[in-house]
Amino acid sequence: MAALPRVKKEYQIPRGRLVFYPFDADGKRLGGRQFGNCPGFSLSVEAEKAPHYSSQGGLREKDEEILIEVTRKASLSTDNISSANLGLFLSGTVETHTQAAGAAPAEKHQVEPGRIYQLGVTAAAPTGARDISVVVVKSEDEVTTYVEGKDYLVDVALGLLQIVAGGDIAAATAVSVAYTRAQVSWERIKSGNGTDLKGALQLIADNAHGQNRDWFFPSVTLSPTGELPLIQDGNDYSQIGLDVEILKPDNGEAVYVDGRAALIP
Repeated sequence: MAALPRVKKEYQIPRGRLVFYPFDADGKRLGGRQFGNCPGFSLSVEAEKAPHYSSQGGLREKDEEILIEVTRKASLSTDNISSANLGLFLSGTVETHTQAAGAAPAEKHQVEPGRIYQLGVTAAAPTGARDISVVVVKSEDEVTTYVEGKDYLVDVALGLLQIVAGGDIAAATAVSVAYTRAQVSWERIKSGNGTDLKGALQLIADNAHGQNRDWFFPSVTLSPTGELPLIQDGNDYSQIGLDVEILKPDNGEAVYVDGRAALIP
């Protein structure tokens, strides 16, 4: 009798690129963007079955079991700390904040020696002014003009004022601060209720070993998870984590796995 042939070895060391295609307000798939380097992307499947037991004999025995529910999820981690990925992690938006040029109205601050004060804070600019110049600090009655370097320090790039301990500005002193703003703009990421967390997800395989199969999930929702280190010791790269809920669309299946196309002879 001939020996049974061995099964073909199909081992795999998976690698690849992830592309997210957000949906617009009408559920239409928009253009996709890559997450960048993703050290981890794992799929998990949970199934629930309904057992049936026969009561026709003295011993109640299971005679049927039917699959009634399947839940598919994935976990994604990326160490590409891009603005778009941060926006997803914060469930927020990425925008450009523009600061108009001009002389700022004199600001009143109750100050303490050694403390730092952010200039230019308003409801429209909660993080304050940037790229300032011609900073003049006076007493509240504007009779006394204080000396930069001796009484106060200024970080003009970040719009920060620090009162020098040991200078002429005493504790609980009210000061008036005048300065000029440059016309500049910078990127701002705001947390919020982002609208781009629903979409489709594609894995374009580029395995270190094994057959490449491309995965496509037509309908997913992304939600941030885990911790994002903002300060840490050591040499570990920061990572952003996202949970992926895999849904079944009305007009298709929840998951498609495609091999690479080959010409038909």
